[in-house]
Amino acid sequence: MRIVMKFGGAIMRDADDILKVAEIVKGYRSKGDEVAVVVSALGGTTDSLVEIMKNIAYAKKARMEKMLDSIASRHLGVTKRIEDPKLAEETEGTVNRLMDDFRNVALGISHIGELTPRSRDFLLSFGERLSAPIVTAFMKQRGVEAKALSGGEAGIMTDDCFGEAEPLINVTNMQLKQNLEPLLKEGITPVITGFIASTQSGVTTTLGRGGSDLTAAVVGHALEADELWFWKDVPGMMTADPLLFSGARVIEKIAFKEAIEMAHFGAMVIHPKALEQGINNELVYRIRNIDDPDGRGTLIVRADDPDDAKKGAVIRGISVIDKVYLINISGARLVGTPRVVARVLELLSNEEVDVLMISQSSSEANVSIAIPEADSGDAMNILELSLLGTSLVREITGEGNYCIVAVVGKGMKGTPGVAANVFKSMADRKINIRTIAQGSSELNISFMISRDDAKVAVEALHRDFRLDEA
Repeated sequence: MRIVMKFGGAIMRDADDILKVAEIVKGYRSKGDEVAVVVSALGGTTDSLVEIMKNIAYAKKARMEKMLDSIASRHLGVTKRIEDPKLAEETEGTVNRLMDDFRNVALGISHIGELTPRSRDFLLSFGERLSAPIVTAFMKQRGVEAKALSGGEAGIMTDDCFGEAEPLINVTNMQLKQNLEPLLKEGITPVITGFIASTQSGVTTTLGRGGSDLTAAVVGHALEADELWFWKDVPGMMTADPLLFSGARVIEKIAFKEAIEMAHFGAMVIHPKALEQGINNELVYRIRNIDDPDGRGTLIVRADDPDDAKKGAVIRGISVIDKVYLINISGARLVGTPRVVARVLELLSNEEVDVLMISQSSSEANVSIAIPEADSGDAMNILELSLLGTSLVREITGEGNYCIVAVVGKGMKGTPGVAANVFKSMADRKINIRTIAQGSSELNISFMISRDDAKVAVEALHRDFRLDEA
């Protein structure tokens, strides 16, 4: 069996966690399985790098050195748990060389006072470039032949859209096969950096948010793996957030389209970009729990049981996006003027503000847009400065303390009365619905309510639609 395993930063925080990773890989290699590994940066490292990016043009040299020393110290501390002296020395040398490269570039940018997108990608790549050789060393210590490779070295080629690069699929598939197939045939486990890749001219790029998941999906597809496993600190994809409803259960099997909808609306176990890769190929995804490696987890497949609706599985799960801010834009000139809505979305996009939901009244005189609450200040400022006083918009108001609840399931398609039952469930608990949205795919119904009602809403939907039944 050929398996691609992806290990994220949340389950690779220290040496003990990496030892678990090595043991898991060893267990499957000893059974004769071919294993390719994709790793993220150690937990928290990317956040530290982003913090450096925010301050790099203004930071004093002493402060910059302190932040760099902290990253180096953490990774060197992990290498001290490598028992083989030669292997430990070799890995420590690799970490020191990488940190020297990082230090030279970071300090140079700090002196110049300008961080370009290309330089940002190069610096952000160091989290994974540091973790891959460390994970490789722990595997070797456990008797697993392994080789660390950056995404570019493995063969992942992208365009030059720095910060959000797109893989060039045809050339990437060819390069990955060419570079990784010989290693697998020789019994060597490639340990590939997630998130980072390179252009065809060798310039480092990053794949954006969820990039490590996307790396794993691309590698799995190119190698025609039997399964792609995402190792997590949760038992699988859940029918609801267990923090909101203790009766939530693991979804044993789910279709890709349903999983994508749940991921878009808060159930970020796997990034939607990685799930999109699975829709048009035969690769099967599985979510597994690092603390229960023998557990079944969640299987994600192209097609699901056609009899699910008959069994009562009209809804597969409930997702919640917390801390949502609602912007209302009003004005008679909005009627029949689609360019106003286009302008609003353009302004938010330029400020890198995610639009979570949009709805427009039938009169077209009002548009409501839901965004993350953390971006509310920037969003309101740019909209007010750009639109108020232009005669197109009369008023822009904002409201906070909301969340978006999304009810997801293939069984809703063609099943009458689902929306009515959802809203009846809310009405019975006296929960006010602020806005509503449903796509033409009928895979989800989304609505916005007060954050104070989130737990009651999730529990009500879970019980009313019998999601707590196995």
